[in-house]
Amino acid sequence: MDFDFIPFGNAYYQIKECEGRQGFECWEKACGYAATSPPSDCFTGTIVCQHGDTECFGNLAEVCVKNVTNNNPQKYMPFVYCFEADGDAGKVMLAKCAGVFGFNLNTINTCMTGPVGKHLIGVAGKQTADVSGRNFVPYIAVNGKLLQNTNDLLKTVCDEWTGTKPPGCK
Repeated sequence: MDFDFIPFGNAYYQIKECEGRQGFECWEKACGYAATSPPSDCFTGTIVCQHGDTECFGNLAEVCVKNVTNNNPQKYMPFVYCFEADGDAGKVMLAKCAGVFGFNLNTINTCMTGPVGKHLIGVAGKQTADVSGRNFVPYIAVNGKLLQNTNDLLKTVCDEWTGTKPPGCK
């Protein structure tokens, strides 16, 4: 089974087409899954996060940690749990959790302040914008279909599982 965590939430990029208009709604219409000819600045420039600069910092840190772990959720998700544990995913928690899990803080910071981080957060933005029918975050998709009721996660995964069912599905 594949798992992916995309740290972008309800963030959006400030784009020229949306200057002076409602940011997120305009950006999603111009750049989201239904956009017929998105502008070139959809996933570049300044990001605005629903919960402010700390959330933007956290999203960037998390895409960089994913990159450091070669997108291995068994390695990056424990970091994410630690990093978001007290609701303040800032520099102190980044240093603490990087240390706990043996990640090189300088490598993460280099990613966050350079072109790699900028690229990775743009990819996360595109992945999020490309989800049709996304009405809330966080969202869960199983085999590309949005799960409307998270209480149905185990049943949905088991129903979609091909091959021998794991013990949790029996």
